[in-house]
Amino acid sequence: MELNLIANSVLLVLLFVCMIYDLKDREVPMPLTLGCLIGAGVFGLFHGLWSPVLLTIALTHVADFNPREKRLAFAFTLSAFAGIFQPATAIICVVILGVWMLWEFGIMGGADVKLLIAITLITGNPAILIPVSVVGGIQGVIASLRKQREIPFVVSIFCGSLLFVLYPLI
Repeated sequence: MELNLIANSVLLVLLFVCMIYDLKDREVPMPLTLGCLIGAGVFGLFHGLWSPVLLTIALTHVADFNPREKRLAFAFTLSAFAGIFQPATAIICVVILGVWMLWEFGIMGGADVKLLIAITLITGNPAILIPVSVVGGIQGVIASLRKQREIPFVVSIFCGSLLFVLYPLI
């Protein structure tokens, strides 16, 4: 329990730093997001999430395949095998594939995707994406009313993660 509290605290600090970069520059440095993803992978391995971690590694390699049909075929196949080999993590594998697909089709940036996968691996619970999505929806409505075309989504990732981590403590 104490290890999870430390991991969640470190996660929130890293997300806060990423949010500051996203607000200031509209870009999060690659070493920061990649470090967060690697740390989440190591943490996930120690908590028995080997299949989602291996899927994440495989999807980063599949991202370079051409043409797109080949990438998608490999991604779906790898995700199916990841879910089959460790059925308890099948939902996490589906979430990782879904988030990767958002990047693949240009709906979401690479930093956002890495951070979403990292928070899923660290918490081990794909339900963390529910408050992130709700906060993102609110942020999107506000941006729409302000006629903004782009929003710094790391704000939603940080705020949603904060809500998810603090809710059991309230």
